[in-house]
Amino acid sequence: MRFLFSLMALHISLLAFSQIDLKYRENKTLSYSEIIEAYTNLDEKYENAELVDVGPTDSGHQLKLFIISKEKVSDSQDIEDLKKDKTVILINNGIHAGESCGIDASIQYAREILKRGVPKDLLIAIIPAYNIGGVLNRNCCTRANQDGPEEHGFRGNARNLDLNRDFIKADALNTFSFYKVFHKLKPHLFIDTHTSNGADYQYTLTLISTQKDKMNPILGEFLSQDMEPSLYEKMAKTKWEMIPYVNVYGNNTPDKGYSAFLETPRYASGYTSLFNCIGFITETHMLKPYRDRVESTLEFLSQLENYAQNNSKKIQLMKKKADDYDRTLMEWDLDWKLDSEKSRKLSFKGYEYKTVPSEVSGLDRLKYYRDKPKTYTINYYDSFLSTQKAKMPKYYVVPAAWKEVIERLKANEVVLKKIKVDSSFLVESSYIQEYDFSKSPYEGHFPLRSLSTFKKEESRGFLAGDYLVSTEQKNRRFLVSVLEAEAVDSYLRWNFYDEIFQQKEGFSSYVFEDTAIELLKKNPELKAKFEKWKNENVDEEKSAWSQLRFIYMNSDAYEKEHLRYPVAKIWK
Repeated sequence: MRFLFSLMALHISLLAFSQIDLKYRENKTLSYSEIIEAYTNLDEKYENAELVDVGPTDSGHQLKLFIISKEKVSDSQDIEDLKKDKTVILINNGIHAGESCGIDASIQYAREILKRGVPKDLLIAIIPAYNIGGVLNRNCCTRANQDGPEEHGFRGNARNLDLNRDFIKADALNTFSFYKVFHKLKPHLFIDTHTSNGADYQYTLTLISTQKDKMNPILGEFLSQDMEPSLYEKMAKTKWEMIPYVNVYGNNTPDKGYSAFLETPRYASGYTSLFNCIGFITETHMLKPYRDRVESTLEFLSQLENYAQNNSKKIQLMKKKADDYDRTLMEWDLDWKLDSEKSRKLSFKGYEYKTVPSEVSGLDRLKYYRDKPKTYTINYYDSFLSTQKAKMPKYYVVPAAWKEVIERLKANEVVLKKIKVDSSFLVESSYIQEYDFSKSPYEGHFPLRSLSTFKKEESRGFLAGDYLVSTEQKNRRFLVSVLEAEAVDSYLRWNFYDEIFQQKEGFSSYVFEDTAIELLKKNPELKAKFEKWKNENVDEEKSAWSQLRFIYMNSDAYEKEHLRYPVAKIWK
């Protein structure tokens, strides 16, 4: 089948196109088999809808995708023809399976749009349930702060991974299957549906938009000046008025003001923005009735569809301009921090609250009073400043030995050219100067919390089979974000190159003592450097080993691979 992934579409015959009853009005969410049956019913009923297998997940089940188009969808179609001249919307559900409101809302949305007619300018793609392992792990109680549904899925996937932290490191099979979906569709708009955890307030639906200051500036301006204001205005005219995601936890309260959420590339919308796709995360409030959470998500999907239909050509033009901009951009932002000097006023509908004695601990606890709604004027901080930049070289040189990196680059459509024979190049290398690993595991890794490097121009040898990666290609924003050592979610930070932090060779003091004497005699520069180091590190004069180590590390005996980032840059 040419349609999408050269995999067979799902065709399961059902009597009279029977329709699964949605149960969200009864505080219930569908099981995984019911979810798939609901979409299969629609596949069978409508010629312009198709449910397809995409690829494996850690659960052993295939990830599925539901395609909705104005035109008939057939097995012989190519996705490029189907999405031609259309604005593509990708909706992802159940990445945290206990946050199921988007799963139910998307089924209802698919039913409604197919019944009323699909806009000709749009192609809608829905991942029914991304974290299949989590959906299958149903229970009553792990969403301890959440009001329903009666049973729900679990946050971790079949490997107990939080899939919304996996979009760069790609430990899960789910993530590689998402890559396949994403790069085939190349969506203009992405929505990831969630339920929030944190402060209490009147709103049922809050929204995270791709952070404007870290995305392509053309899209950032379009999003913040055009698209977002329109969506907030339209939602305010419904019963589901929105507010930006309430990024407040613990005993902090939103009336004091709060900042936007910075979704770096490890997160779904942070990843999709690397490819100039505008991303949204809907966050329904955990303590609102489940029916309301589903229906507010459904309303947002409908409003986004309306905006996309009315502005389809503009959205496509903005993405094209952003892609063109990125092709010539030579300096890139790698990390950001909150700009505490910039804020805007929000009218925030919250509740009165007090600190009262806890009946459990006897200590102070925070208590909101829902019978006392109150509107506050607050500061909302949604501007971020770049803290790290890098200029883009002509080529990156990526050794093939780190096959996990190569696999992920290829999965993200990065073009790699193999070096045919062993070669030497004049390159810029990065050497790790200071670093600090996380002291406890985070999503299966001990990522680098801090990192600094120094640069050195040198001739380095590379092997046949290593890769030259030209920066004259698409997906440059992704390329910089994973290959630049200091980038906030680089492959280096995510432990793909941890081997370089361990020194492999060494010396025995009693043997190297004589070698050190000869080195200092024959190399006046080394001797002067050694004397300078001793003057600056007087405490080290008490350690013979430390002094020998300094001489060793500044000699040809010291291995070049230690603390040298394997990825190199060629500037011309």
